[in-house]
Amino acid sequence: MAIAVMQVISSKFKLQYSQKLVNFGKYFLISLVLLLGLHLVAYANNPEVILQPEWTANLEASTPLITNGEMVFAIANQNYSGEPRDYSANLLAVNIASGKVQWQQKLPSHQTLGSRKLILENGTIYASHDNGVVGFEPETGSPKTSFKYAEYMDGGIRDRLMGIHQDIAVYGDSIPIDDSTSSLTDYQTKVFGSTKEKTLWSYQLPKTNGLIGIQAINPVVQNGILLLPSFHNTTAGRLEQFTVMDVASGRVLWTWEAPQDPNGLWSANVFGDTIYTSVFGNTKTQPSGRIRAIALQTGKEKWSYVITGKVKAVSDREVLIWEPKQNSRGSFVVLDKETGRFLRRFTVTRVYDNEPQLLTWVDGQVYIEDMEIKNVTLGFYGSADNNSWVSAFDDKTGKLLWRTPTLMNSHIYYPPIVIGTADNPEKKRLIFASNFLRKEGSSKLQSFLIP
Repeated sequence: MAIAVMQVISSKFKLQYSQKLVNFGKYFLISLVLLLGLHLVAYANNPEVILQPEWTANLEASTPLITNGEMVFAIANQNYSGEPRDYSANLLAVNIASGKVQWQQKLPSHQTLGSRKLILENGTIYASHDNGVVGFEPETGSPKTSFKYAEYMDGGIRDRLMGIHQDIAVYGDSIPIDDSTSSLTDYQTKVFGSTKEKTLWSYQLPKTNGLIGIQAINPVVQNGILLLPSFHNTTAGRLEQFTVMDVASGRVLWTWEAPQDPNGLWSANVFGDTIYTSVFGNTKTQPSGRIRAIALQTGKEKWSYVITGKVKAVSDREVLIWEPKQNSRGSFVVLDKETGRFLRRFTVTRVYDNEPQLLTWVDGQVYIEDMEIKNVTLGFYGSADNNSWVSAFDDKTGKLLWRTPTLMNSHIYYPPIVIGTADNPEKKRLIFASNFLRKEGSSKLQSFLIP
């Protein structure tokens, strides 16, 4: 008969065994917490946080994007016809939540590539063409209004629409006075303010060599005021000037002439009720510059700040300036909007470190296009094998927060837009268009939910 033997384990041994288990569990938990902490730190500082698109629409935008909060509008998919010469295009309305095209309208004839104008004003989405403007109902795309320019001035700068304010369209032409010479330097520049029914006013600039003569400075209609940049030659050299007018009456409010050489007007941007001009010059020892904030209504200087740079964006309280270093790398300087007082400086790290041409600044983040240029085969225009994306940087530290996926063979020609979602206004979307003119199907409109 088998006898069962009971093994007796001493209490001392059981305590030692239990203590080992407790110690093992404690060390395991500590190690796990440390590993998780290291993972979180590594993730927080990881520059490769890549957001996937919420939706993608295959279209080629040929104007900056405009939104009314529910849809984003773009003139898209231009096609060229040689005889007769015509760049046909459609106006598209894309639902922001789904990325679906809600409606599209074919636009009238246009003979100049890339110079159509798209404006959302007073409940109407307007698109320009060679001889006038057409307006549509934003929700449905139904034709709402149209009018022709008062007169057709052949030989001038085409697509003359500068802006619309309360159903008054402002447009104009710069016409060569004498086209018999090989060098056309003298122009007649005329500007009109018109409604659908009649021309309200016209104005001819007294001296000009071109309506849009200052590099990177275009006419702007803002808050019922027209900023009209132009230039003319003098015995002392080229003189750049602003003419600022009231849109409703056509009355000249004030004029401004840029300083003569060695200083020159580098850039000017209108944000809200203020023009920010950047004047660049050379002293005997080093380059120097100055940013001036000028009231759009009166022409009076609000403040100035000594810096060689360009104003890139303005928030409700701050001004963002790009300060270049050695013609490539640079940093951002932030000033107080009302006083011009220095607030902070931060640097962002990008692959393509030249001046960022297109950026959007919203809610403490700066969205900047970046580009990787691989094999330069097309001279000035770079490579046919580029990669580009949009990166989001913190506007306090310059830290890279996240970026979009690489957009193969595409370029971003217009600033991204940031818009709140319908169900949660605190949640935002980043939307932008990327284009590649030489490859069908590579141009896209994409939306990303901002974390």
